[in-house]
This record gives sequence, C-alpha cells and structure tokens, in this order.
Amino acid sequence: DSCNDWSSYYKFNAIDPSVIVANGEQWLIYGSWHTGMAAVQLDPSTGKPFQLDTEEDYGTRIAGRGNIAINRWQGLEGPEIIYNEDTGYYYLFLAYDELSVAYNTRVARSTNILGPYMGIDGQNVSQGAECWPMLTHPYQFNGHTGWVGISHPAIFKDEDTGKWYYSSQGRLPQDVPGINASNAVMMGHVREIEWTSDGWPVVAPERFAGVPETEITEEDIIGTWEQITMEYQYQNMQTSENVVFNGNGTLGGSMTGNWVLDSESRTLTINGNECKLMDAWDWEASVRDVTITYSGLTAGGRPIWAQKR
Repeated sequence: DSCNDWSSYYKFNAIDPSVIVANGEQWLIYGSWHTGMAAVQLDPSTGKPFQLDTEEDYGTRIAGRGNIAINRWQGLEGPEIIYNEDTGYYYLFLAYDELSVAYNTRVARSTNILGPYMGIDGQNVSQGAECWPMLTHPYQFNGHTGWVGISHPAIFKDEDTGKWYYSSQGRLPQDVPGINASNAVMMGHVREIEWTSDGWPVVAPERFAGVPETEITEEDIIGTWEQITMEYQYQNMQTSENVVFNGNGTLGGSMTGNWVLDSESRTLTINGNECKLMDAWDWEASVRDVTITYSGLTAGGRPIWAQKR
C-alpha cells in the first residue's frame, strides 16, 4: 500500500512490451524484474487484452529466474519472441542483469507460444531455471575499449534475403579517456544472426556493415585469430586470446586440438564446437578493413566469438 515499500510483491511488472502474431493470434509479451515474463492474448479489434477482470487475465508466466514464487528481484527483462519456420521453434530472447555494464542476452525455445521454454541444457526456463545459451556478454577485442551493456534485443528478419538480425543497445565501459560519461550513452548495435545445425541462434562478434559474402576456404582459416570463449562474469568484460589455426588442421597459441572446415555450410568445427563463419568489418583495426569472424556455442551454451587478425 505504500509507494516506499520496496519489499512489496508484483505479479507482473508491466513494461518492455513486444508483440508477435502466432497462428493468426496476436500476443503481447511483457514483464520485467518482478516474478518474470508474461504472455497475454490481444483482441485484434482493439489491440488490448480481451479482459482484465482477474489476475489470470493479465497473462501466463512464460519465463522466470530462480524461485519464481518468491524472488522479488529476478534481474531479467526485455522479452522478445520470434518464430523460425525453418526450425519449428518459438525463441524467447531475454535480457539478464543490470543494463549499464552487466547486460547479457539469453535465449530459450518452445514449440508452443506459451511454452514451456527450455534451454540448451534441457532445463525449464518457464519454471525459473537459469537460461542458457547466453548470446552476448560484455567483451573486448584487442585495439578497442570493448563493449558492455549489450542486450534488450529486438530480433528481425530480412524477408528478401532470409537473414536474421539482432539489434540492441551497446555501451562503452566506464571512464574511457576523452569521452565524457562514456558509459551513460546507449548506442544502437545491429549484428547478424546465424543458426546452428541443431537450431540455436548465434550472434555475430562484429557489428553489421553490409560486407559482401565470400567463399571461405581452408587457406582463409589458416593464421592467427582472436577468440573469446565467454564465461558468465557479472560486470566483467571477457577478453580475447590468440589462437593459431595450422594448415594440418591442428590448433596452436592459447588452444590445442583440431579444426575442420565445411565450406558449403560456412561452418568451422573447433574441438567439437560448431561455429558459423561470417564475412565482417574489423571495427577494432587501426585501419579498418574486411575480416572473417566466427560465432558458436559450447555444449553448455557459452558463446564463442572470434575474428581473424
């Protein structure tokens, strides 16, 4: 009853709305921080819920974090659902943690708009399981300050090309020399999305720049790459290590093992982890130029980002 009662309980916090049309039905996806995300069907004649007379009319919980019955601050927001007809799944994208530095993006999927939404580890995100895979995280390649706060995504498809894209905010770290309040400005980022053979999205390591797609051969792979395998670390940027791809299919530098290229599917398999290759723009280079990147997932759903230098 008091506006100063921060321990009060909210069924759903009604912000961050997005709309999806599924099987001819319109659904509002919303919710943030307080007890998770909700989906409520809309009346297409009004654009509003059919009724709001009871608590149940406000929607069905489709995602939470931790004990969804009592957890007051769940630290997730910005829900967005898309349907990929090629995989047959609805994908629920979520923003995790605070938005200035720690923001990171997670995704779960379901064959039903109302869930249950499951992670790559088979856990039920609709019942509060931690959501994996993680798709973005604060990161830093050599030659740049790095980026933080990369989430609150909007996902869209170019119907002419069939390509999917990830759009979000991005922020510079705090106290970048020569830039006043460097962490305070939310800048728009657009990145490509590719899809793994088992139907999970991966997000490009570099921002989209319309670089033409080329044939990628084994000769293009050989050499030194900067790779970041992103473990989840609250408010910490993940940094890169140099990995050497040898001509005999082995790895050197900071990594040992093997690599295999499938040029047709533009897939690079690194120690069993499937990574999707993309032509890209090297934003960090002192003289900017085209490069090649790859993005993949570990078996546990941690992103693998790399670019050739």
